[in-house]
Amino acid sequence: MSPSMKLEVPSAVTEERSTSESTKEPSAKMPFVERKVRRLVGKAIQRYQLIAPEDRILVALSGGLDSTALLWILHERLRRIPTPYELVALHVTLGFDGEDHAPVQRWVGSLGIPVHVYHSSFGLEAHGLENRENPCFLCARRRRAALFTEARRLGCTKIAFGHNLDDLIETFFMNILYGSQIAAMLPRQPFFGGEITVIRPLALLDSDTIRRFHRARALPWTVNPCPSKNTGKRQEIRDILQGLYRKNRKIRGNILNAMHNVNLEYLPKLPGRNRGG
Repeated sequence: MSPSMKLEVPSAVTEERSTSESTKEPSAKMPFVERKVRRLVGKAIQRYQLIAPEDRILVALSGGLDSTALLWILHERLRRIPTPYELVALHVTLGFDGEDHAPVQRWVGSLGIPVHVYHSSFGLEAHGLENRENPCFLCARRRRAALFTEARRLGCTKIAFGHNLDDLIETFFMNILYGSQIAAMLPRQPFFGGEITVIRPLALLDSDTIRRFHRARALPWTVNPCPSKNTGKRQEIRDILQGLYRKNRKIRGNILNAMHNVNLEYLPKLPGRNRGG
């Protein structure tokens, strides 16, 4: 990710409710966590202009908590908002033993959403002897390339990822500590001159809220068979951040607000170099 890319949002992060995102059901009948999820997803979609009328959106469906929650939310929104769009789900297999995504695929079909499977061995190859140092990077890069290819084939101009607020914050610190740059995931990021745009509608939701929403809705999910899922630098940063969050509930929001309020006048600059260079 280019270090010159920045999040463009208002300085304060609040949880105002949009009238266009209002629900048809009385809020008293809906669990609080679902009201919160609907509100913050709607807020992210409007704030970052993630979805436009007649969009055809490819949802990257790993089968985990985030991606299945994302698909359900985007599907459910269609019956209560005036912005029509199409959803297509795509699952990329990784080649590990024990992968069984049939239940999730059946669930997607029950929603009336087209679901496609891209069979690969990206995970196995990334964990080969020649690439033991950084399997996650190689696997993620190849999966993303496959998603772009399939998006073009299926006529989709947007790809929705299930990255959440914690993913954005963790990536921010990984770039600082191991990439020597200040950068983060963008809620909305165009590629190939705008031909395809990546969107992240869960960008304002933390992992714990998504887990509670998932339980409240009893959504299906599959276990990630990747041997590196709870290891590596990202997990180290996650553990540190979770410890900080437990001590002070405001820290997560403060980090997000800090990414929105970058004071370049108080960052060092080498003579002759542009900002972000």
